Amino acid sequence: MKGEVVYLYAFDVANEIATERIREILSEKPFPFEIRMGKTIPKDVPIYRPLTIALPPAERDSNVGRITLKPFVKIFDVGVISISIEVAFDRPMLADLVPYHRVLLSNGKTIDQIAETICQEVVQSIRPAMVKVAEKPEPPEAYTIFCLGTADCSKDGSVPAWLQVHRREIAALLMEETEGSLLADPQVDEVMSHTLSYTQKDGVVIDWDAAFIVDDEEYYDDIVYVIELANLQLEEFLYIDHVLDRFLNQAYEDLERYYRRAHLMALPSKVLSMLRTMQMDLTRMSDEVTNIAKFSGDWYLARVYMACRDRFHIDRWRDVIREKLQSVEHLYNLANTEITNRRMLLLEGIIVVLFIADLLLLIFTLIFMKN
Repeated sequence: MKGEVVYLYAFDVANEIATERIREILSEKPFPFEIRMGKTIPKDVPIYRPLTIALPPAERDSNVGRITLKPFVKIFDVGVISISIEVAFDRPMLADLVPYHRVLLSNGKTIDQIAETICQEVVQSIRPAMVKVAEKPEPPEAYTIFCLGTADCSKDGSVPAWLQVHRREIAALLMEETEGSLLADPQVDEVMSHTLSYTQKDGVVIDWDAAFIVDDEEYYDDIVYVIELANLQLEEFLYIDHVLDRFLNQAYEDLERYYRRAHLMALPSKVLSMLRTMQMDLTRMSDEVTNIAKFSGDWYLARVYMACRDRFHIDRWRDVIREKLQSVEHLYNLANTEITNRRMLLLEGIIVVLFIADLLLLIFTLIFMKN
């Protein structure tokens, strides 16, 4: 069995990246990413093409033998750097691919660490084009894709039929299990529940942490790109969720401070302004999630994306973020209302004092006139 493993890493490094200002990345000229499009693609559908560079391949010794690492970098406007590293394989059985989940190089480094190093170098190279650079980037969202170019298919050459015959081995591979026979049938059914095919010569299985692609033509860049987009969007939602968690913790502390002390002028306007900015970012991301056809223009690729969206629980993450945004806004609006009430009480007190002072002044004036 010949093919390649594609390791995906989505790094959220900034609020935005002005890609039109990028002329060079790591001394390489970037180019718009291109994928082969099908005959039924609508001609008027725009396809997002991130800036891409292909870094020089590097050969390394590892726990799976001598391998060649082929890194690619994609720069997205939404502030994400996506790094993919391809490693070719030639193994007799699917079970032999399990160690590729966690490749350890002879120098003690992992592919994850190599991707992080590349990301740091790219960030330094394009920093002038980045808006609001993340001070401490979150850990990347990683995903592994096993791409099989030639498979021992059934006699009629049907890849979907081959996937069904080897469903237990595929499920074990995606779950990092060497013994597929030990898996329970419901577990195998769960892993294989998101299986799609366009023709009799291709197929894809989408799971939470890994995917399996078979294509007799050995072309799977379009499927990998759609999975990469879904992985990128998941990273964006996770990043916003972490930021909102910090906001909620800060909100509780702020409210406690507001109620403990008599703040009459202080308002959480800065936080509310930041929340409005986050809401705009969320709206933009929701747009991307809802309008996946704008990315691909291909309904089969859209189906692949829908499978990724379901597997990655992207809709659920989006709902959780919206709920947290509403909770944070509600908490700060309570503080705002409390401060406004305190101001009104203060103003009413001042009015009463002025009224009493005016009344006393009038009484003293009348007494003075009588005398």
